[in-house]
Amino acid sequence: MKKTFVFIPALILSVCIFGQSDTAKPDPGQFFADIHAFFVYDVNDNTTPQAAFGINTAIMGYKRSFSKKVNATIMYDVTRTTNFVFPDSIAIASYFEGSKYTAFLKMAEIDWKIKPWAELCFGQLLNEQYLTVQDKHWGLRYVNTTMQEYFRFGNPADFGARIKFSPIKTLMISATVVNGEGPFRYQDSESLFQYCFNAEYWPKEHLIFKAYGDYQPHASGLTEDRSSLSVFAGYKKGKWMAGAEYDMVLNNSYFDGSDLSGISAYGSYKTGDKTTVFARADYLLQYGNVENEGYFMAGAEYRPVPALGFAVSIKRNTWLNTFMPGLNAGIRF
Repeated sequence: MKKTFVFIPALILSVCIFGQSDTAKPDPGQFFADIHAFFVYDVNDNTTPQAAFGINTAIMGYKRSFSKKVNATIMYDVTRTTNFVFPDSIAIASYFEGSKYTAFLKMAEIDWKIKPWAELCFGQLLNEQYLTVQDKHWGLRYVNTTMQEYFRFGNPADFGARIKFSPIKTLMISATVVNGEGPFRYQDSESLFQYCFNAEYWPKEHLIFKAYGDYQPHASGLTEDRSSLSVFAGYKKGKWMAGAEYDMVLNNSYFDGSDLSGISAYGSYKTGDKTTVFARADYLLQYGNVENEGYFMAGAEYRPVPALGFAVSIKRNTWLNTFMPGLNAGIRF
């Protein structure tokens, strides 16, 4: 533990001492928001309620650049947090039942571009496991989140520090240290940090490869350290988009036999200036007591204006035996 306390400040200091002053004038900043609404109906009547309107998320945020090198972002997400079960270094933590639409701090990040090839990020950071690349590449978050977020392979955000390096234009490498408890809890009493590594490579403008891994030691009373690995490849050019990833988490609940693993593949094709068809298949190799089961969706999107999307889709969950046609709407402003 002492080594950790020495390593983190030393890493930050070693980069910061090479930073340069930046006196450019700040911009006035920008507010932004997302609203994701839905209607869903289970044909097989295996969900309660069988049909419902709702809001998946409503995001409110503000971003401001103070200079060419310094900016900050704060973002609140209004969604259902109190029934989520997230792994932490103490054990699986279930949160009290409260409002179905609870606002929580999802991002509060300070970014300092110390050099053209180095950037320091500090605060509450979005998870590089799935949010910073796969979520954007999928581009249909208002229809459904990506596999790792939907099935809770990791926390969406956490408190910590990140250093990013771009030794060449087509490669970005980052190292992150976070509490490991996610956005809803304080650091555990034993100060057991989670250590993350991420690499992104663009051999072509329309092609990306990504690898992510993390590790967190177990607390007293638990038996196994937790770690994860994720690899992703994405293609986006012209009317076509495709992506595929393999993801695994070892000892998700900090004990043997709680592994998670799965494969996700998806794609879309623009049939017109305002219309797109899409499909996705998530295959869970292991998910608790669930093995070799699938979650599939297909649908079509219409955008009357770039900021607003409507999508009709069908979603099929094989182990829950649900068959759910639905309507989604998403807007960003």
